[in-house]
Amino acid sequence: MLSSCGAPANVADAHSLVWAHTIVQGWWPREEAAFISGQATALNDLYSGTALEVAEGQMTMETLRNSRPKYPRPFRGSVVFAPSGSSQSWFLAIIQYAPVDQDGRAEPVTTTAPGLIFTQMAGTWNASAADVQAPIPHDLLGNGDSILSAPLTDDHYFMAASSIATSYATYVNLLSGGQQPVAPFPTGLNTFAWSFTRIPWPPGSIATAQFKFEVVDAKIAAYSITVGYSKVPEVVIFSVRRTVVIMPRHGCLVRQANDLEWSAVVPPGSYSSVTITSLAVVAASVPLNDGDVSQGRKIIDIGGPIDDIRADGQKC
Repeated sequence: MLSSCGAPANVADAHSLVWAHTIVQGWWPREEAAFISGQATALNDLYSGTALEVAEGQMTMETLRNSRPKYPRPFRGSVVFAPSGSSQSWFLAIIQYAPVDQDGRAEPVTTTAPGLIFTQMAGTWNASAADVQAPIPHDLLGNGDSILSAPLTDDHYFMAASSIATSYATYVNLLSGGQQPVAPFPTGLNTFAWSFTRIPWPPGSIATAQFKFEVVDAKIAAYSITVGYSKVPEVVIFSVRRTVVIMPRHGCLVRQANDLEWSAVVPPGSYSSVTITSLAVVAASVPLNDGDVSQGRKIIDIGGPIDDIRADGQKC
């Protein structure tokens, strides 16, 4: 069966992804300089799509917290995942860097950043999706560069790739409304969908929260992983925007300047309502449609951080 799926995923040789590493290495110091400057316009040449919204949200939070970085973090390398073929239309990079101390000295450790998907815009490579938790680093792929196989056609999979993002948005909208929809997605307290349909603060005893989920990009990328699998999973990466309207049950919602429980994107103040907009990039692992109807045949949703990008409030 695997031979019918095209070239299998494999560890890339030392030279096949040099072009991608070169792009990432040149991009990183410009990204560091942009955040040190604190100028949102400096992000426009580095990011696009939802990644730009996330970067702008991060810069807003740094401004509100007065925590803008002073020194660049040195680049230490990258791990690259790219689709098979010569189109070079996108790749996913996990950047490794050294944290710096308060005096700008590099610490003797290496930190790994969440994944970034790079695509070309008008001939320029930039980050179009941030905080991507796929491919999932595991023993089959190892810790080095990998080439990802092209996915099969929709009818080979448990659900058509073109339907996954919209089905997921419908699912989390129903879940946030207190319903228990029948859907091919996992349920329970440890799932990403559960955390996505809740906010940690304020608690329900003092405020109500009304959620709305909508698809921003139904297919950022898609690929298959064939090494070590007898049933080839397809991974579809998409982004969803979450809007939460928070209203106090009584009085006003108060956000103190030093209150760490509130989202850092909300400015200090007293509010009669607060609307927080967030983005999440979801990687859906889709099993083959091979006649297996056993329990556990689910589309697994794997999400990274839920990035707050904007807050709009009505002052009391």
